[in-house]
Amino acid sequence: MRRRTSLLTWLRRPLVAASLLSALVLVPRVASAQVVEVDLSGAVFHEPSEKSAMTVYNPGASLTVTPWEFLSVGVHYEADIVTGASEGVKAGPLSSPDVISQASVTDTRNLVTGSLGINRKNTSLTASYTWAAESDYKSQSIAVVAGTEFLQRNTRLELSYARGFDKVCNVAYPPNRDPSVRTPLDSSTGCFTSAANRQSQDVDLDTFGGGWTQSWTPFLSTQVSLNFGLQHGFLGNPYRGVVIGASGQVAQEHHPDDRARFAATLKGKYFIKSFDTTVGLAVRGYRDTWDVLSQTYELNAERYMLPWLRLMVKGRYYNQTGALFWSDDYTGGEPTYGPRGQYWSGDRELSPLRSYLVGGRVLGTWKGTKEQRLLGALLDFSAGASLDAIKTDLRDFTLAGDAPDDTWAYVLGLSIHGGF
Repeated sequence: MRRRTSLLTWLRRPLVAASLLSALVLVPRVASAQVVEVDLSGAVFHEPSEKSAMTVYNPGASLTVTPWEFLSVGVHYEADIVTGASEGVKAGPLSSPDVISQASVTDTRNLVTGSLGINRKNTSLTASYTWAAESDYKSQSIAVVAGTEFLQRNTRLELSYARGFDKVCNVAYPPNRDPSVRTPLDSSTGCFTSAANRQSQDVDLDTFGGGWTQSWTPFLSTQVSLNFGLQHGFLGNPYRGVVIGASGQVAQEHHPDDRARFAATLKGKYFIKSFDTTVGLAVRGYRDTWDVLSQTYELNAERYMLPWLRLMVKGRYYNQTGALFWSDDYTGGEPTYGPRGQYWSGDRELSPLRSYLVGGRVLGTWKGTKEQRLLGALLDFSAGASLDAIKTDLRDFTLAGDAPDDTWAYVLGLSIHGGF
């Protein structure tokens, strides 16, 4: 089967990431000690298109046990169920439309995370391990997050590190074969087996993070976060082919083996007492060694409509430049089109683009007591739903000269939380 994407891929997009995370994690953790907390969540991502519609279903469940106030143990499961169609070959405006063909996409990714947290009066330490697998991609990762609070708990500093050990299935071409004559992977059949025509290639991921959260007044808080990441290994899509010759020659997408990424984010929240509304603003800047430069701006507002009901609306704008080696047509001439050195890509996420997002969520929260529990068992209960619409403006990406029609996407999220 030919794979175009998974929800994990969409989560790497700054715009969609925040949209999905807000859909999946609608309820903040309760600080008071509770023996058991249960979260059930689900998200549906749909990208309509006449030729390459894509739908991703993402059910999830989490269980957190706190036997003592200083110790918490958690387990999380989620799945990406991908169905749809995709174009297997990226061709520019100088190529024949006949080179474009559609292929069905059906795949399931399973992910399991286990975590252990230690909480003292003003410090916390959390370690986690994640395993994920799909038919053509496997990953393992470990993460550590340490935080401390001081100045009457108005200031919080946090440091994090994550290490990923991923493997991607690919065609078993000889190491000395020139990239220009490597063919794309045609299916996941034989992946991660002893099949002679398949190989497993490594992808190593290191991510370093730091954050500073400050409560300036009872109404104003800010957060600054810095993230630095290193990627090494096979960083392309093994299924994607790119037309690199005037005669229609197709070669597997070829990206650099190394990529360093840096992002800085500033967030602020202000509570307007007279309107009983919290307004949030976020600005994010990103730069990497592939020369992709992006900016994200988000504005949101959340208000209690009833003592138990909150409504949030948001808007977001994202803009990025193209990668240094990006071209819409690798068969034309410089400088607008044509070859970009030794690399070529069919990934529209590496082209110049803009994205616009509007959305909202509704959340209901109910609290009980130890003496009078909700439904006879719950200390607290929450249920929520969110909906986001995303429009992508591809400024320099075509399929044999035609603009793609899969530039709208919708994300529906549902969440239920219970504390026992």
